[in-house]
Amino acid sequence: MVVNLASNEYFSVVDRKALDAEIITPAFKDEKDGKLRALQFFAKRARGSMARWIIDNRVEDPEAVKASTADGYKFSPKQSTANDWLFTRPQPPLKNG
Repeated sequence: MVVNLASNEYFSVVDRKALDAEIITPAFKDEKDGKLRALQFFAKRARGSMARWIIDNRVEDPEAVKASTADGYKFSPKQSTANDWLFTRPQPPLKNG
């Protein structure tokens, strides 16, 4: 199994058949006013934080990735599919100044 934390742009060049593995793709969305939005700046940071968490914790079982709370995102089982895992969080407030 492969946990794909690359951006869609980078992963689009990968020959998925050559990997010969199941591919899990986490996505990160922020919730504001009851709506989920993919804010690319935060999603990019969350992908990096999750990669670091996987490495630091020597995660070998992809199911364990669901326990990650990288940058405040939490796994959302109701909004996820077998291979596309959604992690959500409330949108952080804007910083003034």
